[in-house]
Amino acid sequence: MVSENRREQFPLGNILFALSLAAAFGYYAHDVFVDARGVTDWLLIAPAAGIGITALLVNVGAKVIDWYHRRHCLDQDALDSTVGDASVLPAMLFMGLLALYAALIPVIGFDLGSFLFICLALYLQGERRWWVILGFSFVVSAPVVIVFIELLNIRLPTLLI
Repeated sequence: MVSENRREQFPLGNILFALSLAAAFGYYAHDVFVDARGVTDWLLIAPAAGIGITALLVNVGAKVIDWYHRRHCLDQDALDSTVGDASVLPAMLFMGLLALYAALIPVIGFDLGSFLFICLALYLQGERRWWVILGFSFVVSAPVVIVFIELLNIRLPTLLI
C-alpha cells in the first residue's frame, strides 16, 4: 500500500454538479409556477422540486463535511479503516424493509404501513427508546397520511383513517 502525503482535494466538481442540478430543479419549478393555470398544476411539482433541491443541498453539505473531516484527520489510515469496515447488512435490511412496505400497503393500508415502516426504520438506524420511536413515527406518518388523503384527495388504501 502506497502512502501519500498529499492533502485531500476539495470536491469542487461534485459540488458544482449538485448545485447546478438544484438550480435546474428550481428553474423548472419556477417555470411551472409561472405557467400554472391553477393551484393543482404547481401543487404537483412543488413537493418534487422541494425534495430534489433539499436532497441535493444535503449532498453538498455532506461532501463538504466529509472533505473537512478527511483533511483535518490526523490519522488518515484510522479514518480509512473505519470507513472500509462498514457493513452492508443495515443497507440490505433497509432495502428489504422498503420492499416489504411497498408490498404490504394494499394489505395493511397506507396509514398503518407508514407508521410501522418508520418505527422499523428508526429501530434499524439504532434508536432504542420506544417512546421516541412511537412518537416520531406518529408525528411523521399522521400528517403525511392526512395530506395525501384529505388535502390532495389521493385514494389510498387505509386501515385506520
